[in-house]
Amino acid sequence: MVPKLYAAWLTVISSSVLSGCSMISNHQPRQSNYAVSFSIDNTAPFLRGVKGEYQTQFDVNVSNWSQNYDKKSCEVFLIVTDKNHVPVTDLETNSPNQFSYGGWFNRNAENPVLESLGLQPFPTHATVNNWFNVGNTSQAASKFIARTNQPVPRKDWRFVIMGLRGNRRGGKVLWTKVVPPSNVAIPR
Repeated sequence: MVPKLYAAWLTVISSSVLSGCSMISNHQPRQSNYAVSFSIDNTAPFLRGVKGEYQTQFDVNVSNWSQNYDKKSCEVFLIVTDKNHVPVTDLETNSPNQFSYGGWFNRNAENPVLESLGLQPFPTHATVNNWFNVGNTSQAASKFIARTNQPVPRKDWRFVIMGLRGNRRGGKVLWTKVVPPSNVAIPR
C-alpha cells in the first residue's frame, strides 16, 4: 500500500514540475512575473463623462500577472496615475470580472514611492479609486476610463505595477514598474 501511495505522490510532483506549476506559492510577488501595456483609446467611450470632469480612455493589455504569492501578507496593484500631478478621481473598467477594487493599501508606504518617481500619489483627502487588483487570471484585456478634474496630457499618463508586503497598519513597497502609454511619443 505504501509503495503505491509513494508512486502516486511522485507522479503528481513530477507532472507539476514538468508542467511548470508550483505546488507551493511564493512568499512574495516577483517583479518579473508582471507585465502590462496600455494605449490611449480615442474611440467612443464605454461610459459617459460627468459634467465638469475630464476622462481618458485606455486600451489595457495584461500579458503576465502571477497569482502565485502569499495573498495574506502581500498585494500587487495596478495603479493609474500621471506625471502632471492631477489626481484621478475615479477609475472604471469594462471588465469588472477581471479588474476590481479591493485589498488593502497604506498611503504611508505607497505615496513616498510614487512621489519619488515623479508621479501623482494617492489622494489623502478622498476615497482612493485609481487602482485595481487583477482577478484570478494571468492575462487580460480591457478598457479603462480615468476621470480627473483637469486635463492630463496624453504623454503624462502612467500605469504603475506595485508589489507590497505588510497589512493595513503598515506596509513596505517591494518593487514598482512604471509603464508609459505605448502609442504616444515620450520625449527623453
